[in-house]
Amino acid sequence: MVKWQATLSTTEPYNYIGIQNVRQGNRNTEVLEAILVENAWPLDLTGCEVFFESVIDNKYPIQRSAKIVNAKKGIIQYTFDEYSMQSLHRQEAYFSIYKGDDLIGTTQNFSYFVINAAS
Repeated sequence: MVKWQATLSTTEPYNYIGIQNVRQGNRNTEVLEAILVENAWPLDLTGCEVFFESVIDNKYPIQRSAKIVNAKKGIIQYTFDEYSMQSLHRQEAYFSIYKGDDLIGTTQNFSYFVINAAS
């Protein structure tokens, strides 16, 4: 089930998607669905792979696979996991787009916040 929806651009200078609070320890419930756009048009992801990328605490790089929901419309989903939620507070991330071994684009950075679970 999608918890947040966003539009992320490969060409605009900044992606402000609001506050995305993800609760550390939640499993398979922290889902971001995004439309990837280029020059305000949906980016065709046919034949591509998309990855969530971040450097946690400015020390630990992660690259996690995102699911392409509709390639022609540029719609992807990413479920936050133990890697992307391993550190509390504000984190920055972006999505990278590959066709084969070639990096064909990245979104601008966006922020998300990891909040503590009660237990």
